[in-house]
Amino acid sequence: MVKKRKFAPGAWKEDAFRESITDSSDSNGTQETEGSGAGESNTMAVDQDTQTSATTVVVEESTLEEVETVDTPEKKQKIEGGEDGDAATPVDAMTKEERRKLKKEKKKQANLTKLDGGRPSILLSRNYNMKLKLKDLRDLIVYLLTETKTLPWTMVKNKFNIQKVVLLYVGGLDPSFFGIDYKDEDATAPVAWASTATEGPITEMTNLKRFFDVVSPMKAGGEKHKIYSPVGQILNIPLSNTEKAKREAARAKARVPDMKRDGYMLTPQEMQELEFPLPSYMTGGASELKENWIETDQLANSVSPDQRKLVAMDCEMCLTEQGSELTRITLIGEDGKVIYDELVLPTNPITDYLTKYSGMTAERLSGVTTRLADVQKKLKELIDYDTILIGHSLENDMKVLKFAHPFIIDTARAYHHTRGPPSRPSLKWLAYRWLERRIQNGGDNGHDSVEDALTCLDLIKLKIKNGQGFGEYYNDQESVFSRIKRYTKPRTSAVIDDEFIVNCQDATTYIKTTSDAEVVTALPEAMKEHHFVWARLRDLEINYGKPGPDVSTGSGHHPHHGRTAFLSYANRVDATEEEVREAARSVDKSLAAIVEAMPPNTAFLVTSGQGDPREMFKYQELQKKYQALYNTVSISTIPKEDRFDDEAQAALELGVEQAKNGVCFFMVK
Repeated sequence: MVKKRKFAPGAWKEDAFRESITDSSDSNGTQETEGSGAGESNTMAVDQDTQTSATTVVVEESTLEEVETVDTPEKKQKIEGGEDGDAATPVDAMTKEERRKLKKEKKKQANLTKLDGGRPSILLSRNYNMKLKLKDLRDLIVYLLTETKTLPWTMVKNKFNIQKVVLLYVGGLDPSFFGIDYKDEDATAPVAWASTATEGPITEMTNLKRFFDVVSPMKAGGEKHKIYSPVGQILNIPLSNTEKAKREAARAKARVPDMKRDGYMLTPQEMQELEFPLPSYMTGGASELKENWIETDQLANSVSPDQRKLVAMDCEMCLTEQGSELTRITLIGEDGKVIYDELVLPTNPITDYLTKYSGMTAERLSGVTTRLADVQKKLKELIDYDTILIGHSLENDMKVLKFAHPFIIDTARAYHHTRGPPSRPSLKWLAYRWLERRIQNGGDNGHDSVEDALTCLDLIKLKIKNGQGFGEYYNDQESVFSRIKRYTKPRTSAVIDDEFIVNCQDATTYIKTTSDAEVVTALPEAMKEHHFVWARLRDLEINYGKPGPDVSTGSGHHPHHGRTAFLSYANRVDATEEEVREAARSVDKSLAAIVEAMPPNTAFLVTSGQGDPREMFKYQELQKKYQALYNTVSISTIPKEDRFDDEAQAALELGVEQAKNGVCFFMVK
């Protein structure tokens, strides 16, 4: 009986996908390129109908819209393991559902081997109008090695014949090499670069051109002022719904029923992590209070922790010649009534009232005589050892008050950002999400400290009422290594790198290297033994600068061969074009050796991970320097070249955008 299998209607159009093929054993006919040796992986596929030699073939609509498959006696055999591949669990030990899934998988394998003689290949969409993201690369790895839903930007023919996946991370392989402008928002489709990239260091990479005639623009995730770790984006993946439910059940089991108010207080370790000022008795005498600071007196006979009173606090600040100083403080009691609300005149001349945030103006502070010392005296009267202070990102308020208190509940920690920790939610969002209250809508009149303090108090009361877990989000993720290991047929993995990358402890094997040559040496055995291999070549990182003459790269790394990703902008100098070309030749030679050593039917994915980070580093370091100066010296004394103004902010955002944009390549040997 002949069955017809159709792909999703409209999903595959003529000339919509390109197929990257490098296969030295193509049964449909192959020819070797001039000078290639026996068994080399640079054999080029030939389309029998047109007899046109090309590594990238346009797949006709008729090929994809309808494929005929024929039932065979082998497909009707009982699913018992054996020649088609043993199951991870003996069939007689499987549940009925597990046997059903295994039978379904083997049926797919039998059908797919009828397509193109079973040769696997990856097809990329020309019509997918979004730039690929690093998470797309991650999803492809998992899709190739497990059972997941199909991806909208690619189709993999004969997927179940892919035996291995190798991901090679090559820093410094810049989009500009291939004529890709990162500023061009329309530059999303795969680019046939082999005949157009005729200048610069890329001309040294003849093997890259031989293996991949199509390059895909790719973008890393991040925010306006920073890029998220490219490695983390590739190797971390959201949990499946089943696994997420398991973890939530474990969290629910660990929750303390009817947790009292003291259970929501920050621990001393958390306070230290968040840079709260600590009372001297919490540090074991290791540190003393600075001059003009106060702390809550410790009581020998205190009330039980769950009986401590709640007091919410919020402060408004301005900028003076000496940095941030207090302009208003509000305290609200547990009953919601204001117990202290005072305007405060800063000690030093004001340079910026920060009216947009604080609501302060010269007129409002006119005639005010209360000083910080007066506020501190009042705090000693109102806040004692039996008090739990409540606020939002309260460490900032405590610093400006020069006040250390041991018991804190912070709404920025008690409630979570939707991305989960360590991201912090804004008080405005928390009020709207959990209290259905709109706050901080004063426009140019700024915030109201009474409104903000009351909001914090109400949020914590709601939290205590609903219990642990309320208002919390978790960024439930796992490593790619763990995901493929949990598959019905567990997949093993290896990491070959010169550093302990994110979650590498989840991989089956970790091989530490100190040079690209060591990576190439380690790869053949790793590819033989494991289903997924992560490896990194770093010589080309020199494209983004090399260490200055007085900088040691450590770990035995040669200062002129990559290993510059960790360098600050200040410690980088530009490499010469010849040095970059030398690095390009080195990486290209490594590529050839890696492909030659690959087992047949191995999917090979190459990515730069990101683009040029130098401008981003430059302005991030300027911003950090400015913030440090701002907190220690008068603003008027900060040199113009060390100031982080609106122009520098715009330059940082542009640098981040450049750093986010990289490239990737796909093929199956």
